[in-house]
Amino acid sequence: MKRLFLMAVSLIAIASCSTTRNIEKAEEITQLQVSYSDYFTGKTMRYDFHHAGDYNNEYYYFDKLIREGEWAGSHVSLINPFDYGEQHFRILDATSGKVIYKNNYCTLFNEWQTTPEAVTTARSFPESVIFPEPKNDFVIEFYARNKESKVWEKKQSHKVCVNDFNINPSHNNFESIDRHIGGDIAHSFDIVLLPDGFTEAEKEKFIEACHTWSAALFSYAPFTQNGHRINIRAVWAPSQDSGISIPGTGEWKNTLLECRFYTFNSERYQMTEEFQKVRDVAAAVPYESIFILTNTDKYGGGGIYNHYGLGSAGKTGRTGEVYVHEFGHSLMGLGDEYIEKGNTVSALYPEGVEPWEANLTRFVDFNGKWENRISKETPIPTPRIEGSTAEEWVIGAYEGGGYLEKGIYRGWPECMMKALTDFCPVCQEAITKYLDYLCK
Repeated sequence: MKRLFLMAVSLIAIASCSTTRNIEKAEEITQLQVSYSDYFTGKTMRYDFHHAGDYNNEYYYFDKLIREGEWAGSHVSLINPFDYGEQHFRILDATSGKVIYKNNYCTLFNEWQTTPEAVTTARSFPESVIFPEPKNDFVIEFYARNKESKVWEKKQSHKVCVNDFNINPSHNNFESIDRHIGGDIAHSFDIVLLPDGFTEAEKEKFIEACHTWSAALFSYAPFTQNGHRINIRAVWAPSQDSGISIPGTGEWKNTLLECRFYTFNSERYQMTEEFQKVRDVAAAVPYESIFILTNTDKYGGGGIYNHYGLGSAGKTGRTGEVYVHEFGHSLMGLGDEYIEKGNTVSALYPEGVEPWEANLTRFVDFNGKWENRISKETPIPTPRIEGSTAEEWVIGAYEGGGYLEKGIYRGWPECMMKALTDFCPVCQEAITKYLDYLCK
């Protein structure tokens, strides 16, 4: 569940009456190839900041820089070409001004901005990004999408001196556990599994949950075929209390990562707002993607693109499917394809704007998605024939998705992102392309 709530139309209308702002749009990056050895040390740098604002405004406040261990990402794929996410950041060489690294992502703050609270209240969320450590002084720039047009706007710029003695060393003594090692980290996609709500006495329970997570992931295509280029490591970090906080029932737990249900007052939306704490624990291993396993039998979780995924590790009935569904969100931002009956308006998917998600379209800019896989004989929109089976389905444009009943389309009748079944052909192709990029 990427989202479990919708903003009231009246609140959107009120909040959209913002004052005129000066907008600095993002410059196009024309040079996509960067020599890793020329610009980077081989280590990881982490930039912590606070993301603050309200419905109409957002601000970035620098917190600290941290030097961490070996860089787990590709040494070739350094400028993310996929136009996914609500945020992206760039690293520029301070002397030449050349963009040497770029990555896209989403945050919990983005989602909070669409809640009623954001209309009347300003808040701050601790956030963090990681990138290969530059050899020379650099500038980090943050960009966010304009809410109405979804064009990229420059929000923040900060010049960093790599010899600044205020850059923190990483302190991490947590135990690491190799769960599945498919290849070397430079050419593999590296996932870290973290615990929350497991006490010192529940280590074996967490390890078993890691086995369940890995087995679930590799039981679904295209991950089944990509085990040779996926690494899964776990970090053992116990909590004081067993279990996860459930504020709606008055149950609060003292856990290391402070995960909780009722995120943004949505009962099954289970997340943590303490992302810097998550990074602190994850740094015990080289990683690119974070997934948190929580010690609870209550169904729920969440997933945010290039931020983190989360799922209940207890006996929820569909634990494995939920893990993989949420990983689809956190890996590459696949959109939810399910429908909320009667819903016609969404703050996430405004009319006239193409969704950035690879598996949803409004036909505003369908180019580069799955349009080339639709047969000329297939009608658009594509009707789903009652009683038909998967063997009879064709790739098309089936109406409904992104919580909307009308005006938005998906490529296949059913999917992991809709009904917790297999990934559809559209999602499988998108995931494969993304892994190809990450594992160069």
